[in-house]
Amino acid sequence: MNTDALIDALVRKINRSPRRRIREEDVPRRLREGSAKLGLYYDWTIQRFDHINWIVPIEAKLPAPLPPSYRSLVTRYLFPAFEIAPLILLANTGQTLYHEMSMAMAHDKVLSEVLLKKGYAQFARPNTGDSDPVCFDFNRRDTAGECPIVRIRHRAIVSASVVEV
Repeated sequence: MNTDALIDALVRKINRSPRRRIREEDVPRRLREGSAKLGLYYDWTIQRFDHINWIVPIEAKLPAPLPPSYRSLVTRYLFPAFEIAPLILLANTGQTLYHEMSMAMAHDKVLSEVLLKKGYAQFARPNTGDSDPVCFDFNRRDTAGECPIVRIRHRAIVSASVVEV
């Protein structure tokens, strides 16, 4: 099975499974399902989208190309930030959301500057509420171009501009 087919299967599995509702401000209208419940919380879906034009400019700012599996996901699908234990995968909507991947990966002046310089790019956070970035480690690619996933201490970056995996 090729990478796109594996990602398509993952998306189908996520869309069929129970998912935690998301606050109105964190899920664009196009990704909402049904009406608000429990006070402005929405069911949501991952959706195929053929006009994702913000990944190439983001990727140009990274120390290396995105891993092929993640690139397959973010160049073909829109999704809000969502839990996929033990992570919160940052959103890919093309909008300015608090948990938007493009904001964290290339535009966050506090974290991204240090991370990118050291060969890391944030794409997730722990689902525990910690602010530690979860990143691709571009320093250690395998032959298929995939990268290890590492959690980096937020406090070390903010206090000393040091990357502690």
